[in-house]
Order: sequence, then structure tokens, then C-alpha cells
Amino acid sequence: MEHFFELIAELLFGLAKSKPDKMPSDISYNPIFLIRHPAKKNLAKVFATIIVIGVFSLLWIFVDNDTRLLFIIFIILFGILLILTLIVFSFRCYVTEQHIKKSYWGLFSKYIEWDKVSCIRVVEKTDEKSVIIAIYNDDGKCVIDLNTDMENVWYIVKMAEVKNITVKHEKDLSLKQISHL
Repeated sequence: MEHFFELIAELLFGLAKSKPDKMPSDISYNPIFLIRHPAKKNLAKVFATIIVIGVFSLLWIFVDNDTRLLFIIFIILFGILLILTLIVFSFRCYVTEQHIKKSYWGLFSKYIEWDKVSCIRVVEKTDEKSVIIAIYNDDGKCVIDLNTDMENVWYIVKMAEVKNITVKHEKDLSLKQISHL
């Protein structure tokens, strides 16, 4: 039985351990684009979470009183997971030749002009597939960070190259190191 759990864990988490994403060599300059998380992937997460909540809610009816508390805890935890998934689903980053605007639900937005961008870091992590792309303002503070799991994220590096903004390629930085230049 122990080997079965090891096999499942290796299948789930072993997929993340591969070569980091690289910027495609044939990527062309795009003056206006939208960066977001893949819709199909997020919809699958939302529906899976709703199904799990539904199963626990349905089973809650048939279990005894001692176990109901545990099922309520699972329903609450998966409800929180559903809310977080919906927040991720709402992420949008609009990029034009003049500015970058990141928002959630169109409300909580962060806006930066390209003239105020001093540097972009492309940070690879050992044993992780996705790469972090961090955008820094004139003060050296990370104002927007993106992940290569998102759609169209490499276009931001290409735009920075066209605008002659410094692009640094680094490896294995901590979150604290990423937050400032």
C-alpha cells in the first residue's frame, strides 16, 4: 500500500519536475495582448471543486452526527478553494505599447507605464517547469509578477526587448529576492 501512495505522489508531483519553460525563438512582437490563466484549465478546476463540494454535501445527509462536523469542515475548505480558483480565473493583465494593467474582476487593478519600468527578470527555479517573469519600477520594486503557465506571457519579454528595457535571466531566487532588484 505504501508503494501505491508513492506511485500516485510521483505521478502527481513528478510532472512538475521537468525543464523550465523557455521563450520561443520565433516569437514576434505584438503591440497589444492579454495575459491570463488558461480558461479550460481553470474551468476544469472550478467544476472539479464544485463536484467535490456536491459529493460532500450529499454524503453529509447520510452520515451520523459525529461525522457531519468533518464533512462540514471539508465543504468549507473546498468552498474556500473554489473562491480562490475563481479569483485566479478573473486575473487579467492588459498590455499595450504605453502601459501594463493588471486586474482581478476588473476592480483591483495595478497600473504601470512602460516608461516607469526599469527592468524585467526572468527567474527559473530548479526542478520546476514554470518560470517567473517579474516587472520592476524605477525604485527597483517588483510591481507585477507573472508566471509562464499563463497565456501570452512571453510577449511581455519580447516587448521589453523591443523597448530596450533590461531583461535579466536568473536562477533560484527566493520570493524576497524577487520582490526587489
